[in-house]
Amino acid sequence: MGTTLYYFSATGNCLDVARDIQKSLGNTEIAFIPPLVRQASLKPVTEKVGFVFPVYDFGIPLVLRDFLNKLDITDVEYIFAVATCNYMPGLTLEAADEILKGKGARLNSGFIIRMPGNYIPIYGANSQRTQDKKFRRKAVRIGIIANYVRSNTDRGLEKSNLIIDRLLAPQMQKNIYKFYSMDRNFRADEKCSGCGLCQRICAFDNISIEEGKPQWRHRCQQCLACIHVCPKSSIQFGKRSGNKKRYRNPKVTVNDLISQKEND
Repeated sequence: MGTTLYYFSATGNCLDVARDIQKSLGNTEIAFIPPLVRQASLKPVTEKVGFVFPVYDFGIPLVLRDFLNKLDITDVEYIFAVATCNYMPGLTLEAADEILKGKGARLNSGFIIRMPGNYIPIYGANSQRTQDKKFRRKAVRIGIIANYVRSNTDRGLEKSNLIIDRLLAPQMQKNIYKFYSMDRNFRADEKCSGCGLCQRICAFDNISIEEGKPQWRHRCQQCLACIHVCPKSSIQFGKRSGNKKRYRNPKVTVNDLISQKEND
């Protein structure tokens, strides 16, 4: 009985959403996806399963793709997903549903929640006013989602009202496989103290500290946790990050982000 809620979070948005759903539903266990992918077998023991994850290039993160392909969901009665995004969701829910259908299952319900964005190579953090507005709307959305899941109601997949999402998504999703080597654009500037927090927080063990400085190992998934949690704001992404404002969900501490990796 109950619900297992699998999530992937880098700067805290999806952990925040997962916690809120857990509280609203009750009898729900949340689990961080990256460490689970390394397990030999993956089979939930609950009747309901949910996924909370960010939109990546109009699609799903690579780690979620690997996880869904590995997960045994033969005995699950109700499956739902919640995709978080700054603005455009693309065809994210459809991408997750396609994988599940290949395994003889499907998403009973798929939801979109707009949260503050973190893709600092393109933009800085949303203004505080915009963040607060999104958090208020998120609280309302959580109640709606919980009602659907609690009653086992098929909602179908929420979609963007913008045609551009559906037009751009197929091409944008191809770019995600370039993420592994895009970490060549990261660097630590002169403010770096060599504290090693970036190494501790990276969910993919992609960072090592060598001679007191972080080095990236080309298995990056562009979650950007390292650049946003650096206490000195010393990690940069090429020439694109500069003085752009960093972001971390205010309900999620740095220790939360570290422990989700270390405790699973």
